[in-house]
Amino acid sequence: MIYIAAIQGWMPHLQAVNTSTKGDTVNNVKLKTDISIYNRVDGVAPTDKTDFSRMELWMEFKVNKDGAPFQDPRDDTVESRLSAIKDGSFTPATVEAIMARGQLAHYAGAQHSLQFRHFSFSIVVHGDHARFLRWDPSGTVVTAAFNYRTNPRLMAKFLWRFDHLSPKQRGNNVSIQPAKLATKVDARVREQLGMKDKKIPLYKYEVPGLDRMGYAYGPRPPTQNRSLVSRCTRNSPVYWIPAENVDGATGSYDERDEHDANAQTGQDKEKKRPRSEPRVIYMKDTWRFLSNLPDVDVMAEHEIYAILHDHGTPNIPEHVAGGDVGGGRTQAQDLVDAPWLCVKTRISPYQHYRLVHRIVGRVLFKFECTKQFVSAVFDALQAHSHAFNSAKILHRDISAGNIILTDEGRGLLIDWELAKLMKDVGSRRPDRTGTWQFMSVNLLQHPGKIRTLTDDLESFLHVLGWITLRYVPAVDSYAAMRRGKDLGKFDEYYKEDGHSAEGGDAKCDALSGGWYPSKTFQPRFDTPLYGLLTELSRPFKSLYAVHPPTIEQRKSVHVLPDRSDRELYRLWDSIDQYDQDMRHLQSPTWFINEIKKALDREGWPTNDEADVNLPISSGKQTDRQMQIRTSQLQFTQSQWAMSKAPSMNSKRAASPTPEPSAKRRRGTPDVSGSGI
Repeated sequence: MIYIAAIQGWMPHLQAVNTSTKGDTVNNVKLKTDISIYNRVDGVAPTDKTDFSRMELWMEFKVNKDGAPFQDPRDDTVESRLSAIKDGSFTPATVEAIMARGQLAHYAGAQHSLQFRHFSFSIVVHGDHARFLRWDPSGTVVTAAFNYRTNPRLMAKFLWRFDHLSPKQRGNNVSIQPAKLATKVDARVREQLGMKDKKIPLYKYEVPGLDRMGYAYGPRPPTQNRSLVSRCTRNSPVYWIPAENVDGATGSYDERDEHDANAQTGQDKEKKRPRSEPRVIYMKDTWRFLSNLPDVDVMAEHEIYAILHDHGTPNIPEHVAGGDVGGGRTQAQDLVDAPWLCVKTRISPYQHYRLVHRIVGRVLFKFECTKQFVSAVFDALQAHSHAFNSAKILHRDISAGNIILTDEGRGLLIDWELAKLMKDVGSRRPDRTGTWQFMSVNLLQHPGKIRTLTDDLESFLHVLGWITLRYVPAVDSYAAMRRGKDLGKFDEYYKEDGHSAEGGDAKCDALSGGWYPSKTFQPRFDTPLYGLLTELSRPFKSLYAVHPPTIEQRKSVHVLPDRSDRELYRLWDSIDQYDQDMRHLQSPTWFINEIKKALDREGWPTNDEADVNLPISSGKQTDRQMQIRTSQLQFTQSQWAMSKAPSMNSKRAASPTPEPSAKRRRGTPDVSGSGI
């Protein structure tokens, strides 16, 4: 390729490779950048194909103007920029431009998914013009287009400087380094983490608060290629080796130290720091939200856990350590008021963050029977209630992925990252908090609404409803098409131009109609579960289907009327039922009591374990699209399910809340599985 020959001389330490015909398969999708730029190994590129796990920089070419993903204002005047902001012309709405932007986002998402990165750069070329792009979890910065033929110096300076940057300056996350372990210790770590493939590399992770006590070792956490914007959570069990067993100069580890630690007598152990033996722990790697509002401080998750433990909150994981990773604050949000900006948008800042737990568990959808499933939700609800009433903390992200099962079959409520102290009134961020499928109807229909206790209680109901439809075995007449349509209620998603995404109409119909979660679902085995769902959904019928009684109506029945006046008595009865339902929605107590009564009933089967292979189809989605949507939710839960790691299972990755860019027909769920 002539272009590679032209730019290679500006990069003495990097190698540009034509990868336009040799793709990289990322989550079953073949992706190929036109030019991939790699570090040279012994003077040559390490590969001749697209490899998102190794590339430092990538370039994409668009031959004609119609394929250009961006369009600059007519000139550099303030009026032109304001016009571009008003009419959105910088991001053209043509099919070609939308697809081009999606392609770029997909490539960037793949690179960040398969590498340890704080940010990255790329170059898009259209015709004789080019742009530089910088990607981080808060957004993407796009430069103005420049003519690289008449101004090759700008391209040369960029590539020369990029070539001479350190790994950290190029956006690489240097808090993670390849592990340097003795052969026997390497084998020991792999054995403890259930890693059978010896070709998978191990890494040493720094965890703030933990690095003073030792280091965590493990593989690259699993991830799906979704949008790189927002929290980008990845989770994995890791093997912790105490500091006294690690050579501080080299980071190497001598297995004799481990043997000595394990061979200590009980008396010797008492003299040493508690739990100093190497062990499997669970690591969460994420980008935590930082508010850009003045005087608003967002507590880190380990600080939330500290408060919860101080108040004796039951049924939550044991926290070990956590903190912000150095050099990991996003920057795109700092440019929203730049004078050259051609778009107007709200951008939230994020900070790279790690947290580790000592936890035993498996995903909720791996329940052994429906009673165990309901019991786990009951345990999580008790944790939520205690946190709300005692610690004055609201979880705000109740989902199927944030409740896990211990080896003993108990439930734990996890992922308190989005939790909020009740004294912190007002909104901290422009977008909604939570996981889309489990958000309340009110949150889905009113994007600006502040999340309340009632919203969290409704989310618990949706966890019960969604998992019931998805994993509880049903009668044969409940076919894949019916199951897919019922699950579609939870995915419902539409967006009008210039407005935030909304949904929840189908959920509202089911709740207000008294047939939540389905008109036709019937479990294969008789179980109190479905009766419980009907009872728990009853108060929401008053919330969504009944107009609140007027002052005049209340005055007319301020005392119990005579039964002979049927109309007035019916009014009194309806007002009484409404008030009772509203009281139920203001406290977890009623929900806890109803679930406890259901669990105490006879008739729970012992053979209705979860079936993860139940077929799903839908008239509005292809089978493949429905499979993608469901697999996303399974994936976010199954990151806790590192079942091969001893005593370590299941956890979610990131809230799969959709983030569309195009207008969506009302009632049509978003089923795209990409990070576009």
